[in-house]
Amino acid sequence: MNPHRPIHAFQGAILGLAFMVIPGTFAGAAWASPASSALTAAAAPPAGYVADFVSTTATGVAMNDAGDVAGTSYTDTGCGPYCLPPRDTVVWRGGERIVLPSVPGLPGIYVRGINAQGWVAGIAGFPGTTTHAVVWKPNGAGYDAIDLGTLSGTTSSDAAGIDDQGRVVGWSSTGGAIPTAAAPFMWSEATGIVDLSAEGFPDEPPIAISPGGAVATPGTWYRLGDPASVVPMPASPPGFFSASTYPTAINDTGDQARFLVSTSTQNLAYLFRFHHDGTWQLLSGIPTGHLATFGVGSITDMGDVTATVGGSAMIAYGPDGLAQSLAALMSPAYQGAGATYGGPMNGAGQILTQVFVGRSPRLVRLTPGEACTTGCIRVNNLQMWGRFISDRKNPRSCTPDAKNRVTVRLELVDEAGQPLRRVRVNGRFLDDYWMDAPVSGMTNRRGVVWFKNEGLACVGAVAFLVNDATQGSRVLDRTTGVVTGYVIPLP
Repeated sequence: MNPHRPIHAFQGAILGLAFMVIPGTFAGAAWASPASSALTAAAAPPAGYVADFVSTTATGVAMNDAGDVAGTSYTDTGCGPYCLPPRDTVVWRGGERIVLPSVPGLPGIYVRGINAQGWVAGIAGFPGTTTHAVVWKPNGAGYDAIDLGTLSGTTSSDAAGIDDQGRVVGWSSTGGAIPTAAAPFMWSEATGIVDLSAEGFPDEPPIAISPGGAVATPGTWYRLGDPASVVPMPASPPGFFSASTYPTAINDTGDQARFLVSTSTQNLAYLFRFHHDGTWQLLSGIPTGHLATFGVGSITDMGDVTATVGGSAMIAYGPDGLAQSLAALMSPAYQGAGATYGGPMNGAGQILTQVFVGRSPRLVRLTPGEACTTGCIRVNNLQMWGRFISDRKNPRSCTPDAKNRVTVRLELVDEAGQPLRRVRVNGRFLDDYWMDAPVSGMTNRRGVVWFKNEGLACVGAVAFLVNDATQGSRVLDRTTGVVTGYVIPLP
């Protein structure tokens, strides 16, 4: 039995002066310099990414090809800065926010993955104590929780992910830093929970699984159902420790995205692409450690890698492209919004991430956008005004009776710059706490529409996001113009 446990959380820090590594390709322990390696240029990115809003004050963990997202979010109870509302583990599906049910006797639930059928894998219980791997299975409008239990002789289990056949892989142990018994498992509805090591698979914790059932462990990768498919991971490149349980993703052919830790005294983590032919490719020279978030979102069948490096969202287009800022590829209509989290990329090319709208990050799907040439709607101008309305009993003070009054003015035009009347515009007001207030209105003959919001004061900036605009067959062009803005209300 292997006593090691998988590490799922993002980790990292920039300690002291960080050294920079030049991206290159490694074959086993051999180094190929950028000048001599056969690196190809990154694939051409889309014309620009546009943001499909998912939620405010939320985190996303997993996304499938249908765009269903699993993660956590806070419920807006209207209390602003005066309370901490409930935090739910949820699935956003078809425009609905569905709260996942808890498991009796195991407080707290955490998701790890979601498959093409919308099944969600995760754990119940608090990490570091007794936990059970769980599958949440759709039952129509909601979900049923299936407690996967543990392997015989163990007391805790943890899921690493789920594939499109509904197979969950994970690790079952007696718990604690050094468990007395531990083994990898696979679960399906047909088999229940089974010991993978008893079937000839490595006695190592699964740390990632692909949609088709390719599994990564710290020292190997293999395909479920075929013990003969086990492939040892080659030696790490010079200057790096062997592959470990750091954030990892794998695709169906065995290509992987992994963070490797340098052997320098600073022990910083760097993002690599592992090609299933046995070569390593350094994707970014930016080091991260325990004071900066980092993690792997996914690696697609084309070898596209999404990741968080040093607190910023990155994408490296396959098969050999290097990492670049995801925020730099966003449409200018979002006015230079930063992207802080490089989550999974699905088969439709959508990327789950957090993008700043106003002064706070919002959970969105970044979708490849194409510029519109005919039949277009463009937001030519977005203006915002905000006023702080004092509590009469406590002037200029932050109390529940103080208010913000915010006004938004939008001008909409066609591709020739002519005003568009009778355009239905949908947007939302967002603050730096929990507020998410959708609004809808129609443009006048000058192509202008106004929106107003009155809410609690002392909530930081109040932002506005244009979600959509429609008029007959015309479509909103989010690759140009402006679709976001914010204001800080003042007396």
